[in-house]
Amino acid sequence: MLPSGGETRVVVIVRQRAHIAGLVLGAVLWCTLAACTGALVYRPEKKAASPAAEVTATKGNLPPIPDPQANDATLAGIDTTGTGVRDDVHIWIFTNYTTSVKRTILMAMAKAMQDMIVTAPRTTEEAKRLDHSYKDAAMMLKLVRGLSESDADQMDDLLFFEEVNTPERQNAYLQYSLLLSGGKAAAH
Repeated sequence: MLPSGGETRVVVIVRQRAHIAGLVLGAVLWCTLAACTGALVYRPEKKAASPAAEVTATKGNLPPIPDPQANDATLAGIDTTGTGVRDDVHIWIFTNYTTSVKRTILMAMAKAMQDMIVTAPRTTEEAKRLDHSYKDAAMMLKLVRGLSESDADQMDDLLFFEEVNTPERQNAYLQYSLLLSGGKAAAH
């Protein structure tokens, strides 16, 4: 049985609309693919900044270099930015590490270590709480893409030596360490 004239016309219209829908879908997919590859998207060329300009820009966002004698006179040192990290450590992090991920994690680690030294925990529980915040940040460092575990450990060690850089800070850290291991902190 042959389709009637009305059915043929419906079939033709459905096929035409399906063909148009296929063309529209193909055009959308092509535009999406072209946008992803950048052929149809305006992306201004980045001008290469000179190394001197990068250093100047970085230093422009850093706190001033503190007077070493004044900075080392107390456990807390000088923190003009209010980040909870001494200015000399803040400058060291931003001078030695260029990616925002590393800087952010190292600043969190430095803040946790500064808290360990300055707040002088009185109980093992307080010491463990401070240790958890430090270890959480240190674990994040080990998860940074492209950074080996040994590189992360080396960064951790270098930060420790920057942070615990006076006999008084070393003593405060040892007191914290003693509490952390279940011992009792010596009276100050």
